[in-house]
Amino acid sequence: MKGATHLYILIALLFAASTVWAQGPAGTGRYYRPANGKKGAELKTALFQIIRDPKVVGYSGYVGLKEAYRLTDVRPDGYLRDWYSNATQYEPGSNFSSGEKEEGLGYNREHLLPQSWFGSKTDPMYSDIAHVVPTDARLNGMRSDNPFGEVTDKASQVSTSKNGYSRWGAPNKNLGAPTGLTKVFEPNDEIKGDIARIYFYMMTAYEDIIMSWPWRSSRTATYVFDNAGTAYEPMQPWVMDMLMRWSEQDPVDSIEQARNQGVWRVQGNRNPYVDYPGLEQYVWGGLRDQPFTYGDDSEYTEPPFTPTVTIALNSRFFGSEWTGTRPAAASCTLRGEKSNVTVEYALGNEGRNMYLGNDHIRLYQRNLLVVTATDATMQDITFKVRKNDANKVLMVGDETLDGYHWTGDASKVTFHLDDGNGVFYLESITIKRTKNAVKGDVNGDGTVDVADIATVINVMSGNADVSSASADVNGDGTVDVADIANIIAIMAGH
Repeated sequence: MKGATHLYILIALLFAASTVWAQGPAGTGRYYRPANGKKGAELKTALFQIIRDPKVVGYSGYVGLKEAYRLTDVRPDGYLRDWYSNATQYEPGSNFSSGEKEEGLGYNREHLLPQSWFGSKTDPMYSDIAHVVPTDARLNGMRSDNPFGEVTDKASQVSTSKNGYSRWGAPNKNLGAPTGLTKVFEPNDEIKGDIARIYFYMMTAYEDIIMSWPWRSSRTATYVFDNAGTAYEPMQPWVMDMLMRWSEQDPVDSIEQARNQGVWRVQGNRNPYVDYPGLEQYVWGGLRDQPFTYGDDSEYTEPPFTPTVTIALNSRFFGSEWTGTRPAAASCTLRGEKSNVTVEYALGNEGRNMYLGNDHIRLYQRNLLVVTATDATMQDITFKVRKNDANKVLMVGDETLDGYHWTGDASKVTFHLDDGNGVFYLESITIKRTKNAVKGDVNGDGTVDVADIATVINVMSGNADVSSASADVNGDGTVDVADIANIIAIMAGH
């Protein structure tokens, strides 16, 4: 056992030199684990990989942004939180307007980062609820596509909303606004930090394409973006200085945290700059040379993996505010998740109706039902069907199912009906799945942790209870200390 003792000492030293892990804020578990130990540009790219590709609900439609605002932007009094005014009372799903001559007559879906900067109706940016917020229609028009900024103290050059909540006009040149910029829109102090952190999110979530957006042809964006910038630092220094200052002066509060949870429910990603106040300092600020550590997860345990999961398809599962039949106004998608299985009920291309009830959904022609398993492979999906009009049959691609039962080997399956009239009344689905092998999970318990290191040591000591092939983590043909180091790197998110 002398050799094994030396190995344990080596492992202790390796762990002493490594970073720690976290259970994650707001119940996020190990969502941010891949960013652990990163710093500066490397940290920003790691965050990009985590939050990229939001599953947006669509700009329009019955389950688009206007419905989603019920989850993200409702005040305690039941009215919409207006980002530009404190003098409005707009009800979710109504009071919508494309433009008004007075404040208080209707609201818009406002792109905090103007859509002309990223290419108009280009998703996911166009429908990303993280930055598309409800605002008074009149004030939205007054902002137009002008940059956010701080206005001059010369009252004759400034206009304000009711109660002076928002202001717009000539910029304060003493605060770094560039020559040539003649108009900025200044949000209220209580929301400046929120907007700053949303801009940090946009720079991160779209790191791969932000420098290719058509902002160079915009009337105003060239004052914001840096033509000589990079994907890491795409915006001009005066903008970044202002945003960093705003984020510090208006720190994260409970309202912003609740909205982040709502965004998570709507489109499945989060704003890390809300979850970790001050994170921007590790990305662009004075802490950019220090590794980001997301906490201690020594007491964290992965939820147990169950090979069979049954999901009731109803309004509660999809978290929707509406029930009944909805005609098609635009592309619509409902999304729910249970035990790392996601189900999407979508209108589909040229679909006419969707139906969502308290105890079932209805699958009409051209509707889609997409079932996705995270970190698992599905072998069997069985449907519980209440009613089948006109003997319709379910299909996957061009293949017809045998009854209400699919078998195969996939992590994602898309179902639809055959041609013709008819509808399925679906109550639930039952999925049988196998957990995917995880690199470094030597003992096969579904997690990569210290127990896997102990298993490797047992293999090296000749006391193996697993095959040497599974203990050869780095695949070099031998089981040695290099495999232990590889497991530690995996645990650290490298």
